Amino acid sequence: RHRLPITAHSHTALAEKKQGLYGSGVGTSGGTGVHVEGLDDILVRLSRCCAPMPPDQIVGYITRGRGVSVHRTNCLNASALSEGQSDRLIEVEWDASHSGGFIAAIMVQALDRSGLLRDASAVLAEHKISIISSHTTAGTDRVARMVFEFELADASQLDSVLSLVLELEGVFDAYRVMPGRRSGLSS
Repeated sequence: RHRLPITAHSHTALAEKKQGLYGSGVGTSGGTGVHVEGLDDILVRLSRCCAPMPPDQIVGYITRGRGVSVHRTNCLNASALSEGQSDRLIEVEWDASHSGGFIAAIMVQALDRSGLLRDASAVLAEHKISIISSHTTAGTDRVARMVFEFELADASQLDSVLSLVLELEGVFDAYRVMPGRRSGLSS
């Protein structure tokens, strides 16, 4: 597990950010579900490279002009950004009172059969989960591989959805897909 160091200089860098030394773009952290200690009026965004969501361990990176970018602590991009710039890392945490949504992706592998896509989609629909995108392939090995990207109202829904998908006929694996890692689908 790769952990990023947080230094005392991070708070100084964030104070400079608030004073406008790195540019404009101060907004609110309330919409992301992430709390930056001592700062409620700073622009905070969840990084697309690692798509953090609770209960992932997270770290903030003070950008130039774009507020704080939140990454998973084991994100390779955050590690690369912090090299030589550890003063730009800041401690952040999930806001337990947040009730907004999170984007997640899952991979489902199953023995191919008629109605499989419909059944997997129905599990998501029954949980009132809106599918943003899906990609399905079936190889000559008769194994179907389906990737669904969707928005969760609450991050705790993910385990429940995965459990129900695993109960579908022919499904032998279902797991969260982390952005930047091969999903097992060929383009």
